[in-house]
Amino acid sequence: MIEGWSVVPERAAVDAAGPNVEVVHGDGVTFAYGADALVVIVDAGDRPHGNAVDNANTLVLREPLPSEATQWISSKNESNQPLLGFVKMADGCLALGELYQARSIYRGMNPYTGEQGSLTFAELTWGARLPPELLDKVRPTPTLPVPGIDWLNDVPQDLIRALRSFLTAWYADVPVLPATPKHAAMKLPAPLLAFHDIAAGREEILGRQDFIEPLDRIEYLEDEPLVVFAAENQGVWVALIDPTDDDPVVWYDGGPERLRERERLSGFLLQFALNEAVNTSPFTGFATVTTEVLDRFVEDLVPVPLQPMRVPGDPTHHWVAPGLVAMAADYGESGIWLSVGSRQRSALRPLRSRLDWEQFNG
Repeated sequence: MIEGWSVVPERAAVDAAGPNVEVVHGDGVTFAYGADALVVIVDAGDRPHGNAVDNANTLVLREPLPSEATQWISSKNESNQPLLGFVKMADGCLALGELYQARSIYRGMNPYTGEQGSLTFAELTWGARLPPELLDKVRPTPTLPVPGIDWLNDVPQDLIRALRSFLTAWYADVPVLPATPKHAAMKLPAPLLAFHDIAAGREEILGRQDFIEPLDRIEYLEDEPLVVFAAENQGVWVALIDPTDDDPVVWYDGGPERLRERERLSGFLLQFALNEAVNTSPFTGFATVTTEVLDRFVEDLVPVPLQPMRVPGDPTHHWVAPGLVAMAADYGESGIWLSVGSRQRSALRPLRSRLDWEQFNG
């Protein structure tokens, strides 16, 4: 075993809870509650939507969880008992040490009394990060097919085709659900109608970080011939277009004065889709970098041949590789924020050693 990390028999992991231990099992996880501690033993493996090690120092629990376990976690907050973590491997249980709740979500919390409801999600962290070779053992990542980047060839001459190709491939794993057709109250440009056509039955494509307005919610501004068709998630800006133009200029409204985007609507929609791919994909990474570090990082990536975007930072650039989108937003004195996203963890794995990531679950 790697220096600084120990593996103990499963019985010893359970016994770490102390006398009078109670044990319950969930999907890929075991909970042991005793007089001394609450023990969480998660099975080794890559389960992006289940109970598993998510990255080098984070373990994630998701519903459904045994009711006893949710009660123990809640009571642990009051009793100050330690929460101890282990990963069940073929040769025993890897000891992670004491876990801390970084984030928890409860269903049915009483807003008046503050009483917690049922635990539905928890991120548990520990101090020392697992080295890459050990992370590969506790979270072996399968190599799966990833979408290509042939759509880049269409960017110079057919942005709608490029947009359709990118979105169709990127969200190929998202089922198309039956959807009632929606209609706008006015004639809209072809790029925006195409975006909605691609997104029909897959609302995720309309955005989870920022969003494109549903067709039936697109409205004219009061006393102006412009419509609001997109918005930032906290209301910092809304995006405006002249719906009578075939490929209109995009304006941001929300600051001291309106700001014109560099690309017209067809380019904006592709860049919006790339932003969402980075920010809302299940596997992501984030780091603050210098210009020199960014230049080295993107050497093996392909730049998207569009003018830099004005949001979320000005300028914002995009690069791609099979199954991967990278975005660098310049925030001036706050630095350059580099983010990467993928729908397959294996596409991010080669990036693990390139940077000292502030957040990374590849």
